This record gives sequence, C-alpha cells and structure tokens, in this order.
Amino acid sequence: METQNVLYPDAKILIIDDDVDVLESLSANLRLTGYHNVESLHDGRLAMEKLGEGHCACILLDLMMPLIPGKVLLEKIEENFPHIPVIVITAIDDIEMVISCMRAGAYDYLVKPIRLQRLLTTVENTIRYKSMGDEKLSLTKSLLEKGSQEHEAFKEIITHHTRMKSVFSYIEVIADTPYPVLLTGESGTGKGMIAKGLHKLSKCHGKFVSINVAGLDDTLFSDTLFGHKKGAFTGADSDREGLLSKAENGVVFLDEIGDLEMSSQIKLLRLLQDREYNPLGFDKLRTTNAKFVLATNRNLEKLISEGKFRYDLFYRISTHSAHIPPLKERKEDLPFLVKHFIRKHAKILGKQALDYRPQLLETLSHYSFPGNVRELENLISDAVAVSKGRFISMETIEKNIKIKPLKQSGNSSTSSLEPSQGPEPVLSLKEAEDKHIASVLSIANNNLSLTARLLKINYSTLHRKLKKVREEQS
Repeated sequence: METQNVLYPDAKILIIDDDVDVLESLSANLRLTGYHNVESLHDGRLAMEKLGEGHCACILLDLMMPLIPGKVLLEKIEENFPHIPVIVITAIDDIEMVISCMRAGAYDYLVKPIRLQRLLTTVENTIRYKSMGDEKLSLTKSLLEKGSQEHEAFKEIITHHTRMKSVFSYIEVIADTPYPVLLTGESGTGKGMIAKGLHKLSKCHGKFVSINVAGLDDTLFSDTLFGHKKGAFTGADSDREGLLSKAENGVVFLDEIGDLEMSSQIKLLRLLQDREYNPLGFDKLRTTNAKFVLATNRNLEKLISEGKFRYDLFYRISTHSAHIPPLKERKEDLPFLVKHFIRKHAKILGKQALDYRPQLLETLSHYSFPGNVRELENLISDAVAVSKGRFISMETIEKNIKIKPLKQSGNSSTSSLEPSQGPEPVLSLKEAEDKHIASVLSIANNNLSLTARLLKINYSTLHRKLKKVREEQS
C-alpha cells in the first residue's frame, strides 16, 4: 500500500487492544495512510497514565480485554478526559452493547474484522470532530476574554459590526493551524484584508503572496504558481521562479478559486495534499511549507452540483472557513467608513479637512452597494476629488449611484436608488431587539449561557425573552 495523505497527519492516535496482532495491523495501516503519530497499548491498565502524558486526538479502544474491560476503561476516559473522542472496537456486533457504549461517551464503533476504508473514514471524521470542537472552545474563550477589545491584526478594517468582529475572533483562533482557510463573500467585502490579517496572526514569517486566478488558463496558472524552466514552452527564454517559491514559510492567498479550470483544480488538490509541485519543464519535485488561504465570491456547492468544481478539492480547502458579510448587511458601519475614506483621500489629494452633509448617510443607507466597501471608497474618493468647498460633492455621489425619480403619485415625489430595491423596512424597537438576540445566539452557537453573557443580561431574562418570541411565532 502506498502512503496517502490525510487532513491531520500529526494527530496523535492511541490504540488499546490486548491482541498484539490487531495492534500491529491497525498501527501499520494508519501509518501507511499518512498518520505519523500512532501509539499502541496492549495493557489497558496503563491507558490513564499514557493519556496523562500529553495531547491525544483519538482513541481506538477494544471492548473485550482480560485485564480491564473496555467498557470500564471507556467510563474512566470519559470521566477524566471527556475531550478525547473514543472509537470502540468490538468483535461481536451486539447492538445493545454498542448503544450502551455510545451512552457512556463513545464517539463511534468499529466491528472486527475492520475494513480499511471504514477505519480511515471513521478515524478522520473523529479527529475532524475533535478539531472543530477544540476550535469552538477556543473561539468561545476568545469572545469572552476579548469582549470589546480591538483586534490589532485587523485594525485597517473599519467596522463596528458584530458579525465582522466574530470573523476576526474566528481567524485569530485558527490562524496558527496548518490547514487551508476558505473565505467566502461578495467582491469588495475585504477578503484580501482578512487574509493579510491572518498572515500577521500566524506563525508564518515568510512573505504574503497574493494571486488572482480568475481568467488564468491551466498553463498560465501553473506558470504563475509553480514557475518554469527555460525552453519549457514557446517563449520561455529563461528560468522563472513561481510565486510559490517566494512564499517560503509564508502565506499564499489564491483569490477567485471558483473560476479555476478543472485541470488546474486537480493540480491545486495535489499541491494541498502532497505539499509538492513541479515547475514546468523540471522533473524534480519541489516542496512548499506555505499556508494557503483561498477566497471566492461564488457558491462552490452550486458549482459542485453543476460539475464545475471538484468535491474533493472543496473538502480539502474548507477545513476552516469564514463568510464575510456584505456592506448592505452592515449599514451601521457607513458613518465610520465615510469619515475614514474622506480623511484618507483628502490627505492623498492634498486637500483641507472635508466634511459631509447629513443627507449623505440617508442617501447611502438606501443603496445596495453591489461593489461593497471597495465601491464605497471609490464613490467617496471621486466626490472628494471634485469637491470645491467644505463639504464633499453630493451631486457626484448621487450621479454615481444612479438616483432615478419614481413615478409621482398625487403631489408627492420620491426617489429610488439603483440597483437597490429601496430602503429596508424600519424595525420596531421590539423587532430590533429580537433580531439582535438572534444574531448573538448564532455567534454563540446557540449556547444560552454564553449568549446571556455577551448580551450582558442574566440567563433567566434571556430565557424569558426567547420564550416570548417562540409564543409569538406559534
């Protein structure tokens, strides 16, 4: 069997079984498929001491052992190390015993003889489950400890929005992991700035290298990323180092990956799995230790269903993922963004301090911003450039967001902003409160205690409010 690649090659796996042959077989199969840190015990009585030595990602536990019953050991592990998932191994497919073990805390079970594919799938899913659990605990701790503190790595992103702050906290938690990070969201939401913030937070001390892969055919994609040897193709007059070589011990940001050709997707998958690549024209493989951050404004699940994106690649890149909310969902950031961009572009253009008229925010609040923060900055920079007085030009902004008069009804006249569908409905105080509670509840993964602490109310008050919402909806 050839060595394969797994998502968590360095995860520590402990196998406990009194049958030495089973221990050797399971250990060998796991190592051959890519797990480097596999340990085994033939005496279950030593398990608690072994687990106390250090971090363990997963346990394979035999039920039928003479020195200590597996069920007893399972209960001890659950009591002392509840964060470590246990996969029960049994020679008898006894459904009552399986149910009993699951109730005692087992994550999954395997029946001997164990098929290799079943073993690999179960182990990888179990470790993935633990990894995500650890991540949630770290994120919860981060949210509680940081409170309203500023996120230093993202200080260039102007926001007071709760969901954006939760994205920052999430990135801070997973920045040091070796796994790829997928950023989704509309164009102009700041995915590139989030990636740069991740680079600052990570242990990657090399360069941050950004590549927009939209419009790159397979040859250009390979040449840009991997480089080429002189004579590799017509026009290759000299050797060229690819951008991967410049990102040694750094971060590679691949933007618009939803536009990759299928052949390029295969190459990217192999790169992420093996950490190896071939520059065009070279026979010798090169390796990379860069961390990968990938971004797209497209719906990858939809592309998968249409046969335009590989499911295995999606699975590989989405170990960690974050969705960046569009500007139309964070309108409360408009005053801060407008002030920031006015100051920035007035300074660039050498103009005196400028201000804006109150109706500007009213106008912008009715606009959908298809280009998001990037479009807002363009609007403000253009208005600053043509402004002659103390205030930035409203006329320029109104022209650029295409205000069109609606048909008049009676003596009234109003205006509409395109391509927006008009202003959002005004929420009552009760509706706004319910919406805010639902948002914080989502951030806290439906943990009521955490939600109450984040909202700075007591648990009983939160419970009463949620109960009233449910009654109103029923």
